[in-house]
Amino acid sequence: MTELPPQTPIETLLQSAMDGQLPIGLFMKAFVASEVVLLTGSLVTPDGSGFDPLLFDKQGVLHVAVFTDMARVGFHSQQAPHTIRMQMLEVLKRVPGGYGVVVNPGTRLGLELSAAGIGEILKDFG
Repeated sequence: MTELPPQTPIETLLQSAMDGQLPIGLFMKAFVASEVVLLTGSLVTPDGSGFDPLLFDKQGVLHVAVFTDMARVGFHSQQAPHTIRMQMLEVLKRVPGGYGVVVNPGTRLGLELSAAGIGEILKDFG
């Protein structure tokens, strides 16, 4: 499969940050304000129940999968066929303590946030 070029403004910023052309702090400021896609194994009701996020185990630490665009979801939709959209800052506020976040898993245009990193982002931008 060919790697997709950036599909959205936030992906363009992510690529710039990964290439060292944009300070990570500037990217994070835009990223927390952007809308992301989460995959869930079951339908989510308006009250938020039923949310069963796609998780990855990274060296014994669970990470919630987040996608910057539906085009990045790929085969992961087989594991969790339903989607919800949410502002990234709201996602970070809801990640359980001790969990991380993996952005665009399985693609080159992605990153991982540790539990400590999430805490720092919330302190800086929350």
